[in-house]
Formats: sequence, C-alpha cells, structure tokens
Amino acid sequence: MATNQRRIAIRPMEAGDLRQVRRIERLAYGTNLPGTPFERELHNGLAQYVVAVERSPHQQPRHNGAVMGAIRRILGLDEPAEVILGFLGLWYTIDQMHVVTIAVDPTQQHRGIAQRLLLEAHTLATDAELKNIALEVRPTNARARRLYEWFGFENTGTLRAYYSDNGEDAVVMLTPDLVAPDFVERLRYLREEHAREHGATFEPPTEHAPTP
Repeated sequence: MATNQRRIAIRPMEAGDLRQVRRIERLAYGTNLPGTPFERELHNGLAQYVVAVERSPHQQPRHNGAVMGAIRRILGLDEPAEVILGFLGLWYTIDQMHVVTIAVDPTQQHRGIAQRLLLEAHTLATDAELKNIALEVRPTNARARRLYEWFGFENTGTLRAYYSDNGEDAVVMLTPDLVAPDFVERLRYLREEHAREHGATFEPPTEHAPTP
C-alpha cells in the first residue's frame, strides 16, 4: 500500500551527506573531472545545495543540531539513515540562477528525481525573484539536453573547450523569463505531470532558509 512506500524528500544538503553525494557524483560523471568542492560550497552565501533523500514510511524529517542527534543516539531513538538519491547545486547572481551541478544515482533513474530537482530549482529561482535560470551541458549528452529542453531551457550559445577532461565544448542553455505567461503555464503543466506520475512517493516541498 502507499502508506508503506519509502518516501522521497528534497532538503538542504548537510556536511554529513558528502560521502554519499561524492559517490553519486563519481557514478554520474566519472573520475576524470575535478570533484565539486562541496565543503566550500556549503559555506558559500551565494550558493544553495539540496539533496533528494529516500526515507522509510515512518521516518520523520531529520532533527537539526548535534546535541539533539547525540541525545537520540544515546537513548536509542535515532532514526534510520536516509539514502541520498541525487543532488542539485545552484548559484545566485544579481538576476539569474545558475545550475552548477545536478546528478542522480544511476541505479535510481526513472523515478522522477531529476525532474523534481529541476522543479525545485525553478521554485527557488522564482521565490528569489530572479529573471531566469542558466546551465551548461555537454553537446554529446543528448539525454540531459532533452530533459532540459522539456523544462524550458533553450540553446543560447557555446563555450569552447569548457570541459577539462577532454576539451569538449559546453552548450549554454537558458530559460525564458520565469514570469512570462507562457513559461508559467509550462511550469504548471510540468508540476502537474510530475505529481500524476510520481506524487505518491514524494513528500510535499519543505520550507527552505531564506535565499541570499
């Protein structure tokens, strides 16, 4: 039954997540590219990182704070560990959000995780009253490009020899104005579609700390 399903939630990335996050990054991107400096990024006031985590049906959201966590462990009340399925990294600029990294565990694909992370990016950008969202993608990554196009990103240019592992170019993609009526309607449709296909397994969006 649905009540016994493991639940997927989106929450801010924490230092304790980094071992799982790095494993997913290696699986998704290989080991030839430099890894993301997550420790530095978690203290970057102009960045925001979130993870998609899977929870048991009876698990409550994690308690923040080392003291509370230690008390729960001493009393044997500590909750089961969450399993991280994917992550998203964002940078904020004056009027634009930049998707700097997004990855899903290859064994967890086709569960709507990448789509949910991109919806989160759109929500955060809209809440911050930013104009649009930008990202870079390899021209050979046809699957990712199709996903981004489905989410409204358009090809706006090329960065030559952008990727250090093989000198491959990067396709620069940009959304339309986030408040343009046609794009707002497109996002509404995407949210409804995701809810129809995956909503039973995803927890409702949670409140985030104020963005920079």
